[in-house]
Amino acid sequence: MTTLSVLDEVTWGGEPVAGERTRALLRALVDAGPRGASEAALVEEIWGRDDIPANPAKALQVVVSRARTATDAGAIERTPRGYRLGLPAAEVDAWSLRPEALRLAAEKRYAEALPLLERLDRLDPDEEVTEALLRAIAAVQGVPAALERFEAYRAGLADGLGVDPSPRLRAVHTELLARDRPVRSGLRYDADMLIGREPDAAEVSALLKSSRVVTILGPGGLGKTSLAQVIAHRAEQPVVHFVELVGVTAPEDLVSEVGSALGVRDSVAQRDRLTPEQRADVRSRIAQQLDGAPTLLVLDNCEHIVSAVADLVAFLVAAVRDLTVLTTSRSPLAIGAERVYPLGRLGTYDGRELFRRRAVGARPDVHLDEARVDEIVTRLDGLPLAIELAAVKVRAMSVEDIARRLENRFELLRGGVRNAPDRHQTLVAVIDWSWNLLAERERRAMRWLSIFHDGFTLAAAEAMLGGDAFAAIEELVDQSLLTVLDGRGGVRYRMLETVREFGRMHLIDAGEDRLARAAQREWAAAYADASAARIHSRDQFEAMDEIRAEESNLADILRQALSDGEAESVVRLFCAMGVFWTIAGEHQRVLTLAGAVTDVLEAWRPPPEAREKVRLVLALLLFGAAVTGGSDLERLRTILDRVGADADDPRLDVMLKVLTAMAGGFVTAGPGEPRSSLDGVLTELVADANLDVRALAFTFLSHERENNGDPDGAIAAGTEALRLTGADDGPWTRAMLHAQLSGLYAQLGRLGEAAEHAREAVPVLRRLGAEDDLVQTRTILATYAVEQGRLEEAAALLAELAEEPPRGGLGSRGAVHGARAELLLAQGRIDEGLALLREVVATMGELPFPGLVVDPDLVPWRVSAEAVTLVACARHGKGEDGADLFDVLRSKAPRLLSAERHNPDLPVIGMLLLALGVWGLLRGALPHEESVRLLVLADRFGYSRSFLDMRWERAVADADHAAPGLLERISQEYGERRGLALLGEARGVIARMT
Repeated sequence: MTTLSVLDEVTWGGEPVAGERTRALLRALVDAGPRGASEAALVEEIWGRDDIPANPAKALQVVVSRARTATDAGAIERTPRGYRLGLPAAEVDAWSLRPEALRLAAEKRYAEALPLLERLDRLDPDEEVTEALLRAIAAVQGVPAALERFEAYRAGLADGLGVDPSPRLRAVHTELLARDRPVRSGLRYDADMLIGREPDAAEVSALLKSSRVVTILGPGGLGKTSLAQVIAHRAEQPVVHFVELVGVTAPEDLVSEVGSALGVRDSVAQRDRLTPEQRADVRSRIAQQLDGAPTLLVLDNCEHIVSAVADLVAFLVAAVRDLTVLTTSRSPLAIGAERVYPLGRLGTYDGRELFRRRAVGARPDVHLDEARVDEIVTRLDGLPLAIELAAVKVRAMSVEDIARRLENRFELLRGGVRNAPDRHQTLVAVIDWSWNLLAERERRAMRWLSIFHDGFTLAAAEAMLGGDAFAAIEELVDQSLLTVLDGRGGVRYRMLETVREFGRMHLIDAGEDRLARAAQREWAAAYADASAARIHSRDQFEAMDEIRAEESNLADILRQALSDGEAESVVRLFCAMGVFWTIAGEHQRVLTLAGAVTDVLEAWRPPPEAREKVRLVLALLLFGAAVTGGSDLERLRTILDRVGADADDPRLDVMLKVLTAMAGGFVTAGPGEPRSSLDGVLTELVADANLDVRALAFTFLSHERENNGDPDGAIAAGTEALRLTGADDGPWTRAMLHAQLSGLYAQLGRLGEAAEHAREAVPVLRRLGAEDDLVQTRTILATYAVEQGRLEEAAALLAELAEEPPRGGLGSRGAVHGARAELLLAQGRIDEGLALLREVVATMGELPFPGLVVDPDLVPWRVSAEAVTLVACARHGKGEDGADLFDVLRSKAPRLLSAERHNPDLPVIGMLLLALGVWGLLRGALPHEESVRLLVLADRFGYSRSFLDMRWERAVADADHAAPGLLERISQEYGERRGLALLGEARGVIARMT
């Protein structure tokens, strides 16, 4: 029961307390909390700074005496420094306000909660109160005010205690930042005018606050998509993704489609060929992408793949804490978390208003007979899509004509499409009615253009339809069967998906499907030819832009051509797409298609005029085989022997000369002699009379020397390649050499020189859209800033990279997290840094690489991440933190060093050896002799020193401190031997350890 109240007027037992100074004293003691306040503070609070009495202590005693008389003799107690209230918390309203304030905040009654939370924050702040206060300020005063309050809180902690806010409050801060810069992807910005659906929007929004999954349920044409768009625009979540599923034609494609919409890139080919394991991998990456700020995910048009959507949604809501899902469908998902909202048809009044607005927009002076409009609305079953398509026809006819033709169209549809599913009847009737208003020229255009999944340009339409394509397109636009979009590449046309499906249906019924697809394939091949001819030239930027604009269409057509075994189209398309994906850094796409393309080439005998393009395809595939360690090399060499390796194009001739020589090196290398002959092949090629051959050979020799543990030699080769490479073939080659040298200098720990090359590469990589290479190169700049102590600069750069995450490259996610961990460790945030490195280990273990047949435990990026994390734990961790990784790497070492393994990656092996040695020295897990021997071997294997804790200087200091002179003795014992020459020594050390 409350005895003393001060929140409104000051009362004791419900009776007002007399005397201004007595009330001021009681309020001051309440504000001071249970510990009380000093005499000086109380005097200043009661009289103010400008009116201090002559004898402050005596004056205060008088006020205290009066307060005791007005309350209770024991209500105010003396303390060594002043006074305090002698009351339990439950008897003081300001002290008992905590439960009330937190209750109001939990109920999101923030306006009522805010003043209580403010007072509670002054009296008895803790993490729970601070979180509720930040949310209340954001709701009442705005997110910027809440962010300002958090910054003040953070600064106070740092200044007063030297600590950072807790993970719980940092999560709130992350959410506030997201609200301050909300994400809205996939939304249309014409979705704010929703006639007759405001009550539906309010009810669905309310359901979304209490349910994790809500489905807007109803037949086609009701406006489910438009309603979902409006709800998404108004959503309180800071992150909203709207994903349209109308283009997903098979359940197996769902995960790839959602991943692509969210920026989780995977190959086009995989959309039809994902194994269950691959789908699970992409699904997990989708969950990781969504796991952050509160998110609303909208999945639109689910009914044709409802089981697959149900499985995905059930997984996501179980895996992602702050995710809410809204779906639109003709069938419920039928999962436990789902709440279904059946969407009704528009009433006559709302249908009439919708018709009126769209009709007046199409022809402002149109005469609308209300009775006729009501008849149309009723006959169209109140379906918004049908009403809108009907209304825009007033451009060319009266409402009376529309009503009459609509009557005929329904009869025509029911008589001619009896095999259509019930759920399509009304929607197909609407489209069929529009169809019957078209002349044959427009009908043919609609049929043939319906096969473009990603829209089309006027040039593409003209290639398909002929010279009068524009007239047909203009009429389709007027009939609202095509939409016009302005983009960076110019005007683009798209069909509504329902219209496109209708066109495809008629295309098949007309027996024109094969002809239309042949025409589209010829357009795609010609488009690819034109772009591929410019992609290795000074017009490289423009050629990349051209292919990127049609990437989705071209990739779809390439997939179809592969499925059909249509070799000529495959070759022409792959010449463009293979080079495009290579330059864009999406090597996994080329590798994923490599087997299927090789199969097609193996069965084809190309005519003489096609052989040059076949040679280019083979060059791309040989390059991919080199990356993956020789897969399919024999088949590729056989095909090349058949078509002939002497290319007419000098650039292609250089590529084939180098790649075929390398392929021979791969094939002749045997167990125990990994790629030994390849180094010799490249050494011969760098002496070739042709400067271009030498440049390309030096490029590959740089990679080979790095892999063989000779980073200095790799830098020398890369530098020579850069010197010999000009700009006539486009800026990409030189940019990649700069990026390659940046990585090599970083591997040696020479980050200043690495940063110089990175700065040269970054602008070109950004312009080309080589996202994965760009991110990895920029993380080197961030690490260099950390090394130089420019922590704010590093944080700003990493924040930029976090705001625009890469679309799924192999190394970019790990690179960003690794650089972020470096920054956290440099800031003294040890636990966070080590936790992030653990996350990198987990992430790297999940990364697939098509065509690379390696034990998943031994993939280089995973071993590297484990090694870096173990060293960081050894240097910064507490207790046994890292012992598990020591055991993991010790168990992997014999397999990684096995004589049966081809092509060992010596720098990665070196990282493993260094990690074992550092842990052995610093944690006493190994004898000094073995630990230091591991360090020396790591150095001789050219291990990567790009992570600051991995620097050789630190390892030397560790060895000299633990066992002075031992490192020098072992180094002398090994003499000048490096790399492959020391594999036996390394195997011996590991054998003794295990």
